[in-house]
Amino acid sequence: MKPWIRMLLYLVLNILVSGVTTFLVLTWWDRTHRIEVPITASSAPVASAPTQAAGNAPAGTAIPAGVTVIEIKNVFGVGDLQNEVVVIKRVGDGELSLARWTMEGSQSGSYTFPDLVLNKDGAVQIYSRSGVDTVIELFWGLEKAAWTSGEQITLVDPQGTVRATYTIP
Repeated sequence: MKPWIRMLLYLVLNILVSGVTTFLVLTWWDRTHRIEVPITASSAPVASAPTQAAGNAPAGTAIPAGVTVIEIKNVFGVGDLQNEVVVIKRVGDGELSLARWTMEGSQSGSYTFPDLVLNKDGAVQIYSRSGVDTVIELFWGLEKAAWTSGEQITLVDPQGTVRATYTIP
């Protein structure tokens, strides 16, 4: 066999083996280093039947006070800045704009949401630490952990109506 053909075969084989190896290593890495945040049932009451009109209310329109449109599902990593995260989920149909909503705690101050829209069953995670905001992860930018056991978290809409509360166990 000519030397250049043999070299070409080795080169193709090397590319194939390298590609498969890279794929396997990245797949293994993704599965073993993925951070899973379980969503558990909340103790917050859910309105019996939120109307679609309330869920689809434009950003400037007030949602009736008795309608549950959002809930705080859980707080993970309490007291650990790098892992501390609050999980918030949309309840009901349609879109919900969180622009100018605040998340408040009795000891931790308040976080104001950016222009963000949650769709039906959508969720967002708010980390206490610094980071780059995405559509499903927001970062508060604190230098120390925000939450403590026993503290109550409150979500307040732009009109000042309390929409959800959660007491950290």
